[in-house]
Amino acid sequence: MPDNPIQIADAALYLKTTKPSLGITDPYELTQPQFQAAVSLLAQQRPLIKKYWGLASQEIFDFKNGNVVVGAGWPYQVSTLKADKFTIGSVVPSEGATGWADTWMLAAKAPHPTAPTSGCSTSAPRRSRRSRGPVTYGETPDNKLACPYMDKLQAGSCAEYHANAPASYLDSISLWKTPLATCDNGKPDCVPYAQWVSAWTTQVK
Repeated sequence: MPDNPIQIADAALYLKTTKPSLGITDPYELTQPQFQAAVSLLAQQRPLIKKYWGLASQEIFDFKNGNVVVGAGWPYQVSTLKADKFTIGSVVPSEGATGWADTWMLAAKAPHPTAPTSGCSTSAPRRSRRSRGPVTYGETPDNKLACPYMDKLQAGSCAEYHANAPASYLDSISLWKTPLATCDNGKPDCVPYAQWVSAWTTQVK
């Protein structure tokens, strides 16, 4: 299991389906009772956990060496293990999954601001360059036009990284947003991220 407080949101997603009486609507906007229910679930699960991994390479190592048979991970671990001829599969749970939408950032006073953003263009050479990132790092591009170039670099990588997946696939993933004390509805009822970190280190692990 990843060593990250975002796993509290995974537990909240599970409870959203299995315990609707908790009233969870957003796994990152949790009231104190909802939050404590998710943390308690993870604490109960602790005896089943072989390791909380901090690096993807640690999970890959444990699968290769037979230390684990099932785990929460990223497409990167799956593709790396498959490339090494290790038999493995992956699935998004019926309750859904959490994930990140990583982005490129640009300094406010960058001397050449158009240079990096021009790489997002849909011209063929630039799409080809932009396709190397997903293949190299196991990330899904935001432009499905990158698919032919991804598959040219690594056969089947477009499908493997879900770059051409239907909207329903993306809808099954709750993308990370930093938990704040003020909920989206304006009420100060939500548990802030600092408490997530504290609970993860003191109550879960």
